[in-house]
Amino acid sequence: MILPAIIKSYLDAYNCKDVAALVACVADDVIFENVSNSGQSIKIEGSAAFAELAKQSAAMFTIRHQAVRNAVIDGDLVALEVDWTGTPAIDLGPMQAGEQFVMRGASFITISGGKLARIVDLS
Repeated sequence: MILPAIIKSYLDAYNCKDVAALVACVADDVIFENVSNSGQSIKIEGSAAFAELAKQSAAMFTIRHQAVRNAVIDGDLVALEVDWTGTPAIDLGPMQAGEQFVMRGASFITISGGKLARIVDLS
């Protein structure tokens, strides 16, 4: 499957825990939401808030990886079905430090001006 270059850059940065590269992929007025089945959903607005969240999130995992299982692309709208694997650096609810955790999720992304303008992750 052929993903838009900005999506590939975003996923590569996420998987490498490269916060600066991750932030470079988003618009200044990005809206990011993580809707979690565990009830700990979050919504942030703006690249500065996104950068802080990305920095905190990267520190919580020794390893994390998103692999795209399927993608639906309609112009600037992208829906991804992802397999997520991570090893927490600290205990995070049901995830124990040092223990690999695997889950399936989905991301809905809006691209505007070559950047990610809205990201909604479902997990």
